[in-house]
Amino acid sequence: CKLTGEMQAQLVRAEGVPITVLRPLSGYGQDQDPTYPFRAFIDRALARSDPFEVWGDGQQVRDFIHVEDVVAGTLAAVEADVDVVNLCTGIPTSFVDLAELVCASARYVPELRFELGAPVGVRYRVGDPTLMRTFYKPKVTLEEGVARSLAARLAPTSSARPSAATTPGRSPSPSWSGR
Repeated sequence: CKLTGEMQAQLVRAEGVPITVLRPLSGYGQDQDPTYPFRAFIDRALARSDPFEVWGDGQQVRDFIHVEDVVAGTLAAVEADVDVVNLCTGIPTSFVDLAELVCASARYVPELRFELGAPVGVRYRVGDPTLMRTFYKPKVTLEEGVARSLAARLAPTSSARPSAATTPGRSPSPSWSGR
């Protein structure tokens, strides 16, 4: 349990051992596993899926933070010697908003199809970045992170290029420029 870990860290810190508890929220990046929503949306956009499948009603909300900011925030938190800190942006993004952003960045407008019977996880998960902002401010916006991920998946030499397993019978549109 996360709370138990934080309580144990408090005890260790009280004994003089420096320890920082990090609470990263919805981290994402170019090489994320395809079972996570962010990567699944990137793959669906590159496959030009229409309709574009969104699990649940699309109103579930996450606080997306790029992996580069998670790493940099972690190093800054250790340097700042904080006890417990959320690594987040504090910006709520619904899955509908994410789907629309990803599709707009890939330059197509599909119909969104909501899979109401699919698992959706927690309804609302957004952190408070107040403490983190005293020593680190995230640099990669969600828009930039989406553009980077689309470009990385399209790169011909990238090992992150969509495979037949992730996009059966589909190929990315060669006309998408990445900008």
